[in-house]
Amino acid sequence: MSDSYLVPAPGAKAAKICGILAILFALTCIGFPVAIILAIVALVKQGQAKRLVRAQPEVYEPVPATALVTGILGLVLPVMMVPVAGIVSAIAIPALLGQRERAREIAVQANLNAAKAQADVALQAIHAKAPGQVPSQDAIIQALSRNPLIQSLKNPVTPTAPAFQRGTSGPLGTVMVYADREQEGGVTTWTLQFRATVRHGGQDRILKDELITHTQEQVQGRTEDGWEVVQPAPEAPTPQN
Repeated sequence: MSDSYLVPAPGAKAAKICGILAILFALTCIGFPVAIILAIVALVKQGQAKRLVRAQPEVYEPVPATALVTGILGLVLPVMMVPVAGIVSAIAIPALLGQRERAREIAVQANLNAAKAQADVALQAIHAKAPGQVPSQDAIIQALSRNPLIQSLKNPVTPTAPAFQRGTSGPLGTVMVYADREQEGGVTTWTLQFRATVRHGGQDRILKDELITHTQEQVQGRTEDGWEVVQPAPEAPTPQN
């Protein structure tokens, strides 16, 4: 029979396709199991097609070595790509985790800034309602707790925990608020402290800010003209030679 009447052996085309797909999956570094299976199928189909050609050479055309080569490469490439995949993973995974931690930190910082801004709004509202009176820190915190904007915030680090909470310590990612007071040089300063803890590089990192609600100078007495005498700030000691 003339070669022009020969037909491809059954399985030869499938072997070629499986071999090419095996190489493609092997190069992606994530399809190693699929690449190995396709490579084995390519070699098996190649062997079956060759046996048919040897049995009936007058019917089937010779089987090219494409499937054999691609099948072998499909088996060898996954083994060669394992070290490459390990190196890529060692570089990419920590970078990806670092980016995720950084994104969470930015989101927590945004929550903290929003809480401080709304506290400032509440403070100004108290000043407008009762000018000259000392604002209540507890009233500001309660106003924050009832604020719809603050209630809508989400905790990006611990989704099951609240984004805002009163107190000095809480879950990761929760913005904590508490009243504080500091006295220095005869001046007492009342503040609202905002704190949030995030995890960066396996270590806890504290984000913080504060809002001054009011200050007061310590009065020691009055002069005959009615002027208040304020305790002066202590002078720095003179360095001795």
